[in-house]
Amino acid sequence: MGRIEKRRSSTLGGVFMRYVLVVLGALFILVVGIILIFSILINTGYIYPANYAEQKINEEYESIRNADEVTEDMIPPLCHYVIFSLDGKKLSGNMPEELLEIAWNVAENGKASGHYFYKVISRPGEYVVLQYSLTPQYRSAFLREYVIDPQNLFTIILVLGTILIIIFPSIRFGKKMKTQMLPMMSAVGRIKEKDLEYDVSYCGIKEFDDCLESIDEMRIALKDSLEQQWKTEQDKNRQMSALAHDIKTPLTVVRGNAELLSETELTEDQKKNVDYIIDSTLQIQSYVQKLIEVTRSAQNYSYTSEKVKTEVFLKNIRKQAAGLAEVYHLKINWRENWSSEIIDLSDEQVTRAVVNIIQNSAEHTTQNGVINIYAEEQDGKLSFTVEDTGQGFTKEALQHGTEQFFMDDTSRSGGNHYGIGLFSAKTIAEKYGGNISLTNSEETGGAKVKICFHLRQDNI
Repeated sequence: MGRIEKRRSSTLGGVFMRYVLVVLGALFILVVGIILIFSILINTGYIYPANYAEQKINEEYESIRNADEVTEDMIPPLCHYVIFSLDGKKLSGNMPEELLEIAWNVAENGKASGHYFYKVISRPGEYVVLQYSLTPQYRSAFLREYVIDPQNLFTIILVLGTILIIIFPSIRFGKKMKTQMLPMMSAVGRIKEKDLEYDVSYCGIKEFDDCLESIDEMRIALKDSLEQQWKTEQDKNRQMSALAHDIKTPLTVVRGNAELLSETELTEDQKKNVDYIIDSTLQIQSYVQKLIEVTRSAQNYSYTSEKVKTEVFLKNIRKQAAGLAEVYHLKINWRENWSSEIIDLSDEQVTRAVVNIIQNSAEHTTQNGVINIYAEEQDGKLSFTVEDTGQGFTKEALQHGTEQFFMDDTSRSGGNHYGIGLFSAKTIAEKYGGNISLTNSEETGGAKVKICFHLRQDNI
């Protein structure tokens, strides 16, 4: 796997600048188009220019002033008018009633208010006031009546066009950016899925391509690191397997001599001690065999369950605890509470987990000390609580005591302790959907460990 050759790339700033130029260009075309259409409509006469009414008033000014009588047909288009007597009385006109006061104020004082414009024509005995606006108007009376004026119409078109010009290029720009980012997102996704065998494809944007190069360098470094880690793990497993094979030889010798010794005449205490030796040797040989199997295929190692008699299972653990008590010169207080005659678990694995905890307590309890063990089976769970009269856990041990190879030599020292027992017990408990907790006992002042296993088959 390698890298696909880079294609010519643009900067992110250049891409954004092209987007800005496209938007500005489209806005320019929109404005020019509106102005051009507006001019064509004015030139063709469909729309009157803004000063059309004012021009017509100037053209008709003299004729209105000198006419014998002013009639409505003499009023220029787009205008309203009113004729006042000299004392302000309305004589005629079509100007809206609400604007008459403003029109008279214009005729009398020359002052106007509002958004309309006014032209006053003085005639003998009367004033003619013309009202008009300086905005483009449709030539069609129907359009003037029912459609908004051209100026506001083109303003609305300009605003809507501007919004559309901003929205659509932005959507297109966003889709393009998303497409350009796909190679980077794909690379991150492949690494997340632990797939480190893929070709890097560049997107054509310099900043993104530089990021892809960094990701690819990280991928290569991660791949090399994992391969090295795998090789190291394989070497360690081979060494452990070889060591386990080497341990089997002296164990066989110990077991053989213990069996030979058991055939001689022994006292009751001696016979009991030899039985402990033989049973422990058999147990160690079983553990060594499992260690060999685990190191050969750690990933395929499984915890198979089986149905066992609760009484027999607990009796076996109690017997091993008694053997440890003999070796370390301790006293075992054993309590048990169970209701199910048969339980479903891996006899060997759960036994090993519990015995590891008991041995951990035995190693850290002074001679003639006491270990309290309480076994309880209830509601589909099996739990063991082990507490001793040792010095207890330190704060650090309470946090990290179940981690592999953790050794707290400051308080619970003594014996050949390699930080594996509690870690192994935790691993087995979690395989059964259970857990392990470390505390200090209020009753004994020493360490207290509780381990729990779920007995349901589907948790294994």
